[in-house]
Amino acid sequence: MNGDRSSELPAELIGLPASIPEALARRENEAANDFVVGIDFRLTFGDADARSLQVAGQLLAAGVGKGTRLGILFGNDPAWVIHWLAATRIGALTVPLSTFSPGPELTRTIRHTDVAAILTASQHAGHSLVDRLEQALPGLRDSNDRIALPDAPYLRWATVDGGGPAWSRPLPPTVSPAVVAAAQEQVNPADALVVVSTSGSTSGPKSVVHTHGSLVRHAALLAGRRGLTSADRVYSPMPFFWVGGLTMVLLAALTSGAAALVQERFDPGEALELAERERATQISCWPNAAQAMKQHPTFPSRDLSSVRGGTLLEALPPAHRPPSADRAPTLLGMTETGGPHTCADDSYLPLPERLRGTFGRGLPGFEHLVADTDEPGVVGELLVRGPLVMDAIYKTERHDTFAPDGWYATGDTGSFDAEGYLRFNGRKTAMIKSGGSNVSPAEVESILNAIDGVRECYVFGVAAGERGEDVAAVVVMRPDADLDQDQIRAEARASLSSYKVPRHLQLVRPDELPMLPTGKVDLATLRAGFTNR
Repeated sequence: MNGDRSSELPAELIGLPASIPEALARRENEAANDFVVGIDFRLTFGDADARSLQVAGQLLAAGVGKGTRLGILFGNDPAWVIHWLAATRIGALTVPLSTFSPGPELTRTIRHTDVAAILTASQHAGHSLVDRLEQALPGLRDSNDRIALPDAPYLRWATVDGGGPAWSRPLPPTVSPAVVAAAQEQVNPADALVVVSTSGSTSGPKSVVHTHGSLVRHAALLAGRRGLTSADRVYSPMPFFWVGGLTMVLLAALTSGAAALVQERFDPGEALELAERERATQISCWPNAAQAMKQHPTFPSRDLSSVRGGTLLEALPPAHRPPSADRAPTLLGMTETGGPHTCADDSYLPLPERLRGTFGRGLPGFEHLVADTDEPGVVGELLVRGPLVMDAIYKTERHDTFAPDGWYATGDTGSFDAEGYLRFNGRKTAMIKSGGSNVSPAEVESILNAIDGVRECYVFGVAAGERGEDVAAVVVMRPDADLDQDQIRAEARASLSSYKVPRHLQLVRPDELPMLPTGKVDLATLRAGFTNR
């Protein structure tokens, strides 16, 4: 928590793998071990290495090189893992694309991140990703395999895994393994690894750039703090295109030798079947998913005796089971920090009474400050810096991202006690946290305001128990408009991921808006209209 700037790598990070090629090399002696397992597939470390090596050679033959912005659009399956590893082991800058995103949202991300090529599945969870891309990029349907579109000016080609429409370009024959090996030797910790897009404070996406060194080291550090080894099997439904799934699941498995038990789409019954069948040692999911698993009718009959850690508290052994949720060991993180930047001292034991509700202490690789105070226990905005913090926010200048001495303002508020334990106080901004996902009110408002007949709208979060918050919206209709809730939700769903579509909706006329004496809209009364129901 001091303000001195140091360029030295913390001792706890020295010796950890610091690139994807290095992390893959460390699994050579565990080639037969499971790496990623689903309800109907199994990928070993050896398979992942060999198959990604083959695809890496094809990507090099296709002209992909160091820094090429490569979109990845698959579900949580072997294809995602193989294509992502193939790209990252030769230094491409990967842009994971969300399978939750409808066409317009994909358009914004692809354009904002300057994607040059896309690798995609044809379908995901029964939905056509080909149709979704064609909806996202008008003109794609009429293109050949040399793409040139105003909506994505840098996009030149796309490959649909297994073949697809005329615009899908098959990957060429691979170059020799020696060329791939030579390319891998040029990948170093300072190289950009991934651009993770998340909801920002404005209507556009906020895209966070992490390097090999920051994210791979971070994943290895977290895996070590959790005591993960090749004997562990970690279940999580978190998608790989978000930082939680990438760092805490996929890279945690790669850097520790554990197996990742995953789902393409969360289903509580299937999750329980997978965890039981594969003898999961960790169950890591958002509170709403844990609640759904606990309430599933098969839960009482499931043998989950192998579980020793995670967020499904009812499955933990008695010594690891906290007496209440606020005694569970927890952490605080964000996309900009590659996941957690604080963590409980012990990832398994319940917190002692004096630490009830705390979020652990700062992890190695992060320094913390509370803005405008040096006093323990005083609440303020949390600032972070260090070698595990993001390299940049894409298309944002460094002076607009970091303070001159390197601090990044997180937008979270809290306080540290004299021993360095964090008490989280909430968000400084209006960001909504719904089911573990960030939702920008400004982004939702921009979509609702574009609906014909809407004059203005107000979007905010309302308390929702295990989900954290629900998205709520008050939509002000034009005097001559004839809208209903189903119509508004349907139009919002066409442009927003489902978790961003307002779960609670109220339609009002302009003269029904509550106003303050100052002439401003009474937002507290609008919120109360939902919270008092």
